[in-house]
Amino acid sequence: MIRSVSPKLRIGLRIDPRLPSSGGEAGERLAALLEAAPTIEASGFDVLWVAERPTSHEALLPSALVLCAALAARTQTLRIATGLLPLPLYHPFRIAEDAAVVDGLSDGRFELGVGLGSDPDALARFGVDAEERAERFEEALEMVQRAWAGGPVEFEGRHFASEGLEVHPQPVQPGGPPLWIGATAPAAQRRAASRQSGLMLRVDASPEPYLETWRREHAGSSSAVPRLAWLLGTGDELVPPGEPLADAGPLELDAVLPLPADLSAAELGPAIGDLADRAGQIRRSFG
Repeated sequence: MIRSVSPKLRIGLRIDPRLPSSGGEAGERLAALLEAAPTIEASGFDVLWVAERPTSHEALLPSALVLCAALAARTQTLRIATGLLPLPLYHPFRIAEDAAVVDGLSDGRFELGVGLGSDPDALARFGVDAEERAERFEEALEMVQRAWAGGPVEFEGRHFASEGLEVHPQPVQPGGPPLWIGATAPAAQRRAASRQSGLMLRVDASPEPYLETWRREHAGSSSAVPRLAWLLGTGDELVPPGEPLADAGPLELDAVLPLPADLSAAELGPAIGDLADRAGQIRRSFG
């Protein structure tokens, strides 16, 4: 139980659906998720995270932003987020524009979670050298943030460039949707803190490099606070290793629960109910 600090707590649900190879059957499973979205919203969850795994051999969802757009149209208050999108695979302006459209559809309820992408097959099929993915990630993230700031973007990197490109329409949220970066390596955590992005990581990983960098670089800032999203497994509790939050100061914390990947339409309702009960337990133990 965490009692040394009282961060703002959100509880989210993460979907990582396993889809049948048949287009019709896959459509039915996705339609069932859309039908379940209002139930997820009514069950008290704050955020619905959508995982993306392009070119996966396990028939997992290849396009998170498309599903996020559909979920946005089925909900009213639930925040919708990618968790996570493999940013090095895509041109940053494509992501900036698509995310801005989802932000508009949701009336400012969208959040963009991105990661390096770790599937070597996906990287190869998209023509991305695994050794260059970190550099591509940093360039792409820089361009996305500049694009959401408004106005023409002038940028020239090793992998991406822009001569006056602009994003139209701009996102509803000023400066763009909140950004989340999935990272466990200390250097990647420090970069996330420098950008004032949120950090998504497993609950057994320490966020200390992120928090230390944030305290050093943004001390006294009233415009932003560190944001942590912990991915919880089936039996995990929200007890970070070593209680690293004790000296974190103001903090926003997300507990992210997994919705099983291959549920049928009939199984979704009971599973959501069970996870809502677990969310209630987390809220009570946290307070």
